[in-house]
Amino acid sequence: MQLRWLESAFRKGSLAPDEIMPYIKLFMAPDGEGNLARVRGLLHSLSGDTIEKMLGAADIYDVPDLFRCVAEPTVSQAVIAIIKAPPPYEKTPEMVVDKVFQAVYDCSEELLAQAAKMVAGGGVRPAHFQEAYERFKEIKEDEKLLSALYPKAIL
Repeated sequence: MQLRWLESAFRKGSLAPDEIMPYIKLFMAPDGEGNLARVRGLLHSLSGDTIEKMLGAADIYDVPDLFRCVAEPTVSQAVIAIIKAPPPYEKTPEMVVDKVFQAVYDCSEELLAQAAKMVAGGGVRPAHFQEAYERFKEIKEDEKLLSALYPKAIL
């Protein structure tokens, strides 16, 4: 029911993304892994355009879980996710941005690379993006090196 209402709100354009954000937060409210499986099933029935609008309206804290629920994410959906900026009051903005990058990376390393290339080449690049992306790539390289040195270690 909530999803149908969100879908109709996006279709009608009656609410601004800032007005829809609390409803997405409620829709994504943590209820264990069962909730994410339910959201995954519900999002499967939506069009790519509606999912893009949901990602655009979602709070940066909800974006990683929401992105993981998308069955077959596209590059444009990944771009929308990775250009989200943490709020100015966030004490650990790097960790919040890393969670978004990790969600896209978990879907596909190539998807993250393509989205980052589009953001770097386009005019919508947020101020924090390049530094955060380079830092994330270094973290992933370190993880690969550590897993090669210690194959039985859990990262």
